[in-house]
Amino acid sequence: LGADVSGEVDACIVLSARGVAGDIPVVGVVEDPDRRAYHRLAGADTVLSPRPLLGRSLASRVTTSVAADLGDMIEIGDDFEIAELPVHRGSRLVGTTLADSGLREQAGVNVIGAWFRGEFETPPDPSATITNGTVLLVTGREEQLSELRALTRSSVRWFGPGRTIVVGYGQVGRSIADALSEAGAEHTVVDQVDAEGVDVVGDATDPETLEAAGIHDARSVILALPDDTTAEFATLVIRDLSAGTEIIARAEEVRSVQKMYRAGADYVLSLAAVSGRMSASRLLGDGDAVASTQYVDVVRRRVPALEGMTVADAAIGERTGCTVVVIERDGRMLTDVGPNTTIEVGDELVVLGTDEGISTFERTFE
Repeated sequence: LGADVSGEVDACIVLSARGVAGDIPVVGVVEDPDRRAYHRLAGADTVLSPRPLLGRSLASRVTTSVAADLGDMIEIGDDFEIAELPVHRGSRLVGTTLADSGLREQAGVNVIGAWFRGEFETPPDPSATITNGTVLLVTGREEQLSELRALTRSSVRWFGPGRTIVVGYGQVGRSIADALSEAGAEHTVVDQVDAEGVDVVGDATDPETLEAAGIHDARSVILALPDDTTAEFATLVIRDLSAGTEIIARAEEVRSVQKMYRAGADYVLSLAAVSGRMSASRLLGDGDAVASTQYVDVVRRRVPALEGMTVADAAIGERTGCTVVVIERDGRMLTDVGPNTTIEVGDELVVLGTDEGISTFERTFE
């Protein structure tokens, strides 16, 4: 059982759940990390606070190009990993299709999934166009991922005074600023309220405020505003003032994500998605999951029902929406899995898919 309504209401839900069924795992979600203790007293097994993680995830789009949203790169085998790589504004990949990008030829990686304007596809359509903010989900070895990192970055990206602007200095904004400081990325903080850590006081939808913060020289703006309508309008203003600036935004609600993309944001991450992903990881984790990224599970399974069939014959993608990333066979990692690859007796499949896809996979082939 997960709860995410308000601090007081959630605590009451936890108390009620414990009274009805004491053996049910209960995960509480709190906005204020200082309230975790009360949820534990109410009986929660785990108490999560997603806002600091949301801030660090948004900051990671500036501080690094190889990062999974909810952790580090996923190690599948010796020196073989799955990683998320956001394509930054200014990268030479922007405007190319996956088929024409040359990623396989130049970096040797396999693109197994991609987020296009917040929508996840696996496997992605080879004719899909890579845009600012596209996030590639790839497999490869460490040196291959390093090569791809260079391709996804902007050719003019650097960190200098005022190069990154953080708009909003609440809990999420402070987490972003802390992460940027830890990474040595100098930044300017904008907020309506004057406080320690705020560099420019003013309304982020006012062009004069943004100009005072150095918007015309900024490489990136991270919007950490708690109100989605204000964030959408701020995105429009920023995009009008500085067409080349990368806009990274939080969204309070999932339904606001696409509106922010339409307003001109390059990358949007919703608090609801982070909360749901954290809760699902805690509630559904069963030891077989390799790891989880923002919307995607990666699990390792032996599937006797598929032994002797090719990947194409099994129609895993068509039936479940999942992708077989790797096959582990007799201690070896088969990384070049294609439609004609035969699943042999004893093989362990490393399968990637959304939460819904993985559930469908397990129901279909159990």
